[in-house]
Amino acid sequence: MNRFFILFISVLICSSAMAAQSDVKAMTIEQMEAAESQAYLQQILSIESFEDAEDCKNHRKDALMCANYILNTPCELNENSDLMWIYCARYVLLWDEKSDEILISFPKSSKEWMICPEIMSVFLAACTKTAIEDKIIHVYSKEMHIKAVTSCVKYYIKYKKIMDMLCKPNMKKLVKKHRRGKLEKYLSDQYEKEYGNGKPQTENFFIPE
Repeated sequence: MNRFFILFISVLICSSAMAAQSDVKAMTIEQMEAAESQAYLQQILSIESFEDAEDCKNHRKDALMCANYILNTPCELNENSDLMWIYCARYVLLWDEKSDEILISFPKSSKEWMICPEIMSVFLAACTKTAIEDKIIHVYSKEMHIKAVTSCVKYYIKYKKIMDMLCKPNMKKLVKKHRRGKLEKYLSDQYEKEYGNGKPQTENFFIPE
C-alpha cells in the first residue's frame, strides 16, 4: 500500500499532531483513567514516529496498553475522553507501521464498515493486541482476521449509540451473524476466499485485489 493511503488513515484517526520530547511510559488502563487528561496526552504525544522495528520492540507494552484502552473504552463525544482515545489510536497506528512484529491487512469485505475511522482504529487495536499477546509474528493470519473483526463487531454492539452518532458503520450483517453464533465460521470462510487458504501477506497495510 502506498504512503498516501497510510497518511490518509493517520488523518482520519487524528487530524493534528503535537510534538514533544519525553518518553512514553507504560501505564495500566486503571492508571491511565486516573491520570489527568493533559498529563497523559503529553506522554502519548511525545512520540511522533518510531525509528525502526527495534524501537517498536522497546515500546511493545505501550502499544498493547493503548490497544487495550481503545478496545475497552468508548470513543466519547466529550473533549477529554475523545482526545485520549484518538491519541491512543494514533500511537497504535504509528507502532503498527514500523513494527516487524505485526502485519496488517484490510479485507475487501470490510469496505462497508471500515470507512468509519473509529472502527478502523478498533480493528488496528485488535490486530495489535492479537499479534503481541498471541505472538502472531508479521502475518495477517486467519486467527488475527477472526479476532480483529469480531472485536469490531463486539465494540459496535457495546457502544452502538455512540458509534451511530459518529459514523454509522454498516455492520448489520456481521452483528446478525454474531448473535446467531455463526460469525466465526463466516469470517473463517471469508478469509479463505479473500486470502487463499491462509497464504501469508508480505506487504504491511495490504488490501487484497
